Amino acid sequence: MRIRKRIELENIKVFRSETTTENPDGSGGNGNNTQSVPDCGIKFRLRGETLDGFGPRQPAEITDENGEKHPLMGGWNETEIAFNVSDSDIPRVLAWFDDNYHGVTEPESALLRKNRSTAVHEALKRYRKASDSSNLFTSPFRIAWRYRYSDNTCSGFHDCGVLSCFRTAPLLPVMSHQLSGKYLHTRVQVRNVSARLMYRLDATPSFTALRNRITAIDIYATKQAGMYPEDGEVAGIRSMTVDGTPRRCWYYDRYTEEDINTQVMSDSDFRLIGSVPADEITGSDNYVTLRMSAGTLADFSKLPKPEDNLPSPAGKTIHLRTEPLHLDYPEDEKSVRSLTLRGVFRRDKVKMRLYASQHRETRHLIASATGPYIRGLFGTRWRWFEVEIECPMREGDFFEAITFEFTNPTH
Repeated sequence: MRIRKRIELENIKVFRSETTTENPDGSGGNGNNTQSVPDCGIKFRLRGETLDGFGPRQPAEITDENGEKHPLMGGWNETEIAFNVSDSDIPRVLAWFDDNYHGVTEPESALLRKNRSTAVHEALKRYRKASDSSNLFTSPFRIAWRYRYSDNTCSGFHDCGVLSCFRTAPLLPVMSHQLSGKYLHTRVQVRNVSARLMYRLDATPSFTALRNRITAIDIYATKQAGMYPEDGEVAGIRSMTVDGTPRRCWYYDRYTEEDINTQVMSDSDFRLIGSVPADEITGSDNYVTLRMSAGTLADFSKLPKPEDNLPSPAGKTIHLRTEPLHLDYPEDEKSVRSLTLRGVFRRDKVKMRLYASQHRETRHLIASATGPYIRGLFGTRWRWFEVEIECPMREGDFFEAITFEFTNPTH
């Protein structure tokens, strides 16, 4: 059986050493750029806005899962979910709304399952697509920033963690419904916040001294998490608790909060979404909107990645070695197929070595690579594995986790 195991480096014993490196790229970058880089005190938040085309008919005070209020919305976004119903399914569809299943004698048709799944998933996709086109965030993502200096070097990443208004897929309570002939039409609330990314800067004296060497603060984000399986099942309409009250809702497969958090934290593919020019870097208690080019979120894959080939000023080379790892199967022999290093670091500079052994005391080098991946492994099975990592690090760079993919023939 093929198994994937993510190991957080903070949860295991890691042997670490570091050496100081000067101009590791041979560039003329200013070595002071990474020497205790002052934090500009940037903070981020999300401010909800009503999404064009999804305006609410029913006003409401919107509060997200963090307790933050979003007065600009005025009510939950709303949309339509509608589809055709066959004659044999009409009694069942009516029972969704009045719980009177006495007249339901026929099993539900495959057409009903298909039509309702398509309609619900298309409504969710419309909402996400419209939000992305408007540069509004709807699901969790990671955010980070770094300085861009006048000599064309950059500081390392400052990871600010995860931003979200809601950590699971939206509930879809039904506001109204009508079955006209063989056509079911429902209007639903989308219990989610479409939010603008805001920031503020609390400039410190140490940062002010650095400011004349900064041209911009670049803002990076990971792709927003998927919150439900697109091929998941839609079971119809069921009673669910919304704001402490039972409500009729479209019921569909959704990822758990734990699944989504794992998805977000395992993603280290940061992309540039906007910049704060130097002349706008001023300390303030007020949040302002991060300017983003039109359609920035509409095609995330086309956004610029961090320029790993930029000159890097003086820094440190980190050497890490993990303790022997049994991958949750200490008594079994396993065959590792691939290895992936997670975090924010220079992917073209990192070097990895994979060691294996039958006993913790004796190890053998079985693979090495330059880059965050070791792939294409096969053959001998081992009980224990160790990973060595070596990489020149910029300010704010970090290693987060190692993902093993392996086979265990006994399971």
